[in-house]
Amino acid sequence: MWRGAAAVIRNNNHQMLMILQGRPEEEKKWSVPAGGLEEEEAYEDCCAREVWEETGYRVQVGAYLHEKRGVSRGYPYLVKFYEAEITGGTPVIQDPDGLIYDIRWMTAQEIRELPLTYPEDRAFLMEYALRGETPILFRSNPLTVRQLQDTDAPLLQRWLNDPELLRYYEGRDRPYTMEMIQADFYDQDDPAAKCILEHSGKPIGYVQYYTVDGDERAEYGLEEQAGERCFGMDQFIGEPAYWNQGVGEQWMRGMLRFLAEEHGAERVVMDPQAWNERALACYGKSGFRKVKLLPAHEWHEGALRDCWLMEWRREE
Repeated sequence: MWRGAAAVIRNNNHQMLMILQGRPEEEKKWSVPAGGLEEEEAYEDCCAREVWEETGYRVQVGAYLHEKRGVSRGYPYLVKFYEAEITGGTPVIQDPDGLIYDIRWMTAQEIRELPLTYPEDRAFLMEYALRGETPILFRSNPLTVRQLQDTDAPLLQRWLNDPELLRYYEGRDRPYTMEMIQADFYDQDDPAAKCILEHSGKPIGYVQYYTVDGDERAEYGLEEQAGERCFGMDQFIGEPAYWNQGVGEQWMRGMLRFLAEEHGAERVVMDPQAWNERALACYGKSGFRKVKLLPAHEWHEGALRDCWLMEWRREE
């Protein structure tokens, strides 16, 4: 796997530092400073070195933002994005590979119109230029998982009034009003992290994750292990056109990597209903295993339904 780091640098005028790059035979396009790790190099060190080589600026590498995974030219890649702050230097092209042609500060509006080397970065870069922050947790092309926003409420209500979805989620006898959406998804006292799944920039699903301890561990009969980080997840794909396309498995694998690497998860559990064979198969392919049957565990469409406790464990 090719591994690299990218620098996200924003000035006080809400502009992003962008570079024009490309191979000699290619159309030249724009991106943020980025490049591949050298042998035994840390991601943060790679980030600082690439900025220096490609722009002439010295930077202090700051917070990790998110990662992006995918396949390019037949090779898998992983790029980690970091905030960076300029501490010195002057803009000058000194790329040892000779692939950089221009350095500029760009506004969100300018980025909207740019030919980008990686078009999937456009929404993220525009958001960061405007706000200096990003709602993205991780990207696994073509999928992105981001934080739930207030503007997503009508989308959730549309999904949760679709009988085809409700058959698998809350039940066709429980369509959601906007009041129910606000209560279930926007309660400020709810500790669960609530997120939206996007496919190529289109919102298609919902996921929430939370720590499992105390009463919930007792309900599941989970052994309490000192210091163990155990998480629960609930999710659905709200757009039926994306069902049975392999999206769920890729999504689950991405979530598990994220929880393990960024939150130290050692165990993740879910309790899908026992009749939902499609969900059970997807979770099984993603690395979950059935632990035990939970009889009459969840109320659904007028009856208590059996569920399976499924768990994923991080390999040592």
